[in-house]
Amino acid sequence: MKKFLPLLLLAVLLGACGTHRHDMEFSAGKTAIPASAKYRVEPAEDDTGFTFDEKEESIDIGKAMTDALILKLREENLYAENSVGSFAVKPTVTGYEPGNAFGRWLMPGVGSTKVEVSSAVLDPEQQTIGSIKTRNTVDGGGAFTVGAWKTVFEDAAEEVVKELKESMGLIAESK
Repeated sequence: MKKFLPLLLLAVLLGACGTHRHDMEFSAGKTAIPASAKYRVEPAEDDTGFTFDEKEESIDIGKAMTDALILKLREENLYAENSVGSFAVKPTVTGYEPGNAFGRWLMPGVGSTKVEVSSAVLDPEQQTIGSIKTRNTVDGGGAFTVGAWKTVFEDAAEEVVKELKESMGLIAESK
């Protein structure tokens, strides 16, 4: 038992858990996105109303979401370097809580980091063809989750891109 105690302690300190949800809702008459679609990213709006304390390190919430989404689209070869004829994703961060890693370590659920994003998907004619809603949380974990208040945007971007790929028929829908 004493041999496993350090391993158990390490797992608790480095482990993390949370939730990831995404869903695409198409506008009337729209059912899919062409598999060849490429996307540009409109600057994300910050509708959270969240403000960082003056003494805390802070980030620009809209910029963090925009940058994370561009990075993820590039990784998946779905980013439109030229905006002519491209689809667009226009994210709005609707909810944000930075949480606290120490709180998550003490008791999962306490100090959760959360981000909620609603992203309009526009066709090349700038018509809204649908919207993607994502909710990402980091609910538990220890030292591994320090900085989750910044990286949770990468998780949200991953969920948006996953939903785009599902809507394009490039991957199977996740349940």
